[in-house]
Amino acid sequence: MLDKYRTIHDEYENGEKKFKNNLNDLSLAVDEVQDHASNTLDDLNNIHIIISDIDKQFEEKTGITNLKDMAFLWGAVAIQCVRWILIPTLDIETLTPTTEDRKDSASEGKKDQTATGKQLDKMKDEREKQRFPDKRNIILLPVPYDAMKGTEDIVIEGVTPYGKQIYSKNHHSATLGHDPIIGQVIGTSNIMTRSITFHDEILTTRRVVIPSGRTQVVVNDPYSLKIMVEEVVESVQEDKERITAALIKENLHLQSDKYTKTGLPIPVLSAELQQKLLDKKWNSKELEDILSGAVKGIAYNYVVAMIINTIVGTLHGFCYNEKKDENEKLYSVRTRKVVATSNVIAEAINIGAVAGGSVSGVISGNPDLIKKSVSYLDIGGIIEAIHQVFKSKKLQENIRREFLEQELFAHFTDKKYSFLEESYYE
Repeated sequence: MLDKYRTIHDEYENGEKKFKNNLNDLSLAVDEVQDHASNTLDDLNNIHIIISDIDKQFEEKTGITNLKDMAFLWGAVAIQCVRWILIPTLDIETLTPTTEDRKDSASEGKKDQTATGKQLDKMKDEREKQRFPDKRNIILLPVPYDAMKGTEDIVIEGVTPYGKQIYSKNHHSATLGHDPIIGQVIGTSNIMTRSITFHDEILTTRRVVIPSGRTQVVVNDPYSLKIMVEEVVESVQEDKERITAALIKENLHLQSDKYTKTGLPIPVLSAELQQKLLDKKWNSKELEDILSGAVKGIAYNYVVAMIINTIVGTLHGFCYNEKKDENEKLYSVRTRKVVATSNVIAEAINIGAVAGGSVSGVISGNPDLIKKSVSYLDIGGIIEAIHQVFKSKKLQENIRREFLEQELFAHFTDKKYSFLEESYYE
């Protein structure tokens, strides 16, 4: 009986001891969990600091100040600079206006289908019965904004003073019907209403009459742009096809005048600036030639710059070293940074060189130097550089977000509890 009691007593003491040990382990585990929870709360309160530290790590891992990346960077800069030096955007010849293939205004350049004076005289009676010219007369009559007689009181600063009649060398800048863009509306309306709108501050608009033949006279009677618009509406209501005929006549005439010695003014500018440029032989045809040449040059430089960037990016990617460069995605960010930064530096050098040459040309009074400098402006390369910067930023932001998520997940889940590890090994 006594032995049985002792056995029970020993078991009780062992159980109590084991219970106390387990209770102590549980208390330690609770303390450990509480400490972790407290640390997690502290981390959440300072999440901005943690994110800032992770961003710094990202910047360090994707930096391009190491020897390999810098070698690629400056090599790419050199190649891009050689490209825009060897392939100017503009042929310098297109920046030199020529009038050798132009014709006198009197010869009308290319005919705009205006009838002869005799033909117009025969049509006079028929014409005078009409309030607005019909489709046939719209095509056969001379455009009203070519009228010069009766313009002595029209004053347009930098173009024509008071008391002097508008004449052949300034009537293109003096009338809005000759503006290649604005004329599509104003010139077409002038043709439909037999009126002329001047390129002054108040857009003076007057009627135009034909006393005989092709002679046109501006009439100083009460009239305005508002009345002209109202008459256009009335004319279209009578016959919708008139507006089509007037638009055709407008463009036939512009096409004709484009090849005269004076040419058409560069559109939308002030009358004074248009006239100054026309006096220097700069007109819409010259602008068209420059833009046409520029588009080809820009496109060619853009394509070549893009090919160079592809080659540089590919070669840099081939140089990825798993041991030294660690994460391949982070390395791809470096690749895009090298390409984008090299483009920005090359274009900054280009802009600086063009600006420097142009300023030197202005100071020395050397127009040839200005033209030569401007011809090297690498617009195609600048467009590609902007594209590469946006492309790099987009990739960098995507990989940065992924890197941030991974680091935050690791930061908040890397805590290992000792009691779980002990039970795993047991």
